Amino acid sequence: MSATSFHDLPPQTIIEILLRLPVKDLVRSTLVNKTWYSLINHPSFISSQISRSICHSHDNALLIIPPSTSLQKDCSLFSAETSSTLIEKFDIPFETKTRTLKLIAQVHGMLLITDLQTDYASRELYLWNPYVRQHRVLVSSCYKKHLDNLETTCALGMGFDKVMNHYKIVRIIYVEDDRGELLGDVAPKVEIFSLTENVWRKIKNPGVPRLDIEDGVFVDGCYYWFERNYAIVDDTSTCHGHKLRIMSFDFHSELFGEFNLPDDLSQILARNPINKLMRFEDSLALCVVDEPLNKGDSGLPYCIWLMRQENGVVTWTLRFRYVLEECGYPLAITKNGTLVIELFCSKNPGLATIVFCNQSMIHQDHGFGECVGPVEISTSVFNLSTVDTSFRESLILYEGGKSLLKYAKY
Repeated sequence: MSATSFHDLPPQTIIEILLRLPVKDLVRSTLVNKTWYSLINHPSFISSQISRSICHSHDNALLIIPPSTSLQKDCSLFSAETSSTLIEKFDIPFETKTRTLKLIAQVHGMLLITDLQTDYASRELYLWNPYVRQHRVLVSSCYKKHLDNLETTCALGMGFDKVMNHYKIVRIIYVEDDRGELLGDVAPKVEIFSLTENVWRKIKNPGVPRLDIEDGVFVDGCYYWFERNYAIVDDTSTCHGHKLRIMSFDFHSELFGEFNLPDDLSQILARNPINKLMRFEDSLALCVVDEPLNKGDSGLPYCIWLMRQENGVVTWTLRFRYVLEECGYPLAITKNGTLVIELFCSKNPGLATIVFCNQSMIHQDHGFGECVGPVEISTSVFNLSTVDTSFRESLILYEGGKSLLKYAKY
């Protein structure tokens, strides 16, 4: 009786076994023979692997992108539960014009990164999958003339159209009018890049709300940007301006929208606190560094507000409150509720600290950020780290992946 080898197994059984391998082992497995190479590079296998990776990502891991490759030339994946456990390090295979980095979004293991500095941000884009060591540089545009003009500003977003199974990047270009105003008479220009089509295309009459927006976040098919707060507040904490709004972009309909924040949250934001849009529990979340609960308290509350939408009605609920002694910048919150903050300690000028805060108040210093100028939270220019809390192993961008994405089913 002859022995049964691995190759004698039914093809579907072999596929199921391979799908359980880490991505690095899958890449190595393509070297075994031509059959495995063809199998692992097949559209249906890549589709199945990405689908599986969505369901089996690290629930409480944190990918940290350093703000400058001059100081550090790799990014790190940490466990946010133990905070000191390094899962993986990834060498950064490219360099921006100013050697600074900002993560715009992560979707299914693919990162969209641009330059941190305003003059170059959103102009030269990098798509990168660290696990398969593949990246692409996007330098073309439908509006290259406007992008070459450093007086224009841009906003970016990346997401996934679940209906059409397309990965897309949206770029909004704000052009000055005759009075030199970016939000004036000239309507913003909008272009979309589809990885399936591998080309930028214009959106005609996009109807972009005239908002001065900050960095955003991708949540469940939409990208959200928060309006920049220029509110003037008097001694009674009354905001002399309009309610702050959130702008959205739906990656399927390719339509923009906007909505106001509720009165109670608007009143808190009228004091112009540090804030950050995040994703938590598959919903849009807003972290606000509020004032101490009681006079004389030294700790600052970091409040996580969660948005729910039901039957067209948007509600916001206070989900968590963390109290820390020092003021810092919230970066993200993990699936298991660990808040990630970057602190710049006044006692140690220039020292950046990545802090993990969960119910047990675990703290860990990873020292990735960079401070420029005097260390005063109200006046300093901080080159913040950017992070992701849902990073996963996938074959996206591997070999012919960009042309295979259209076969994916999620």
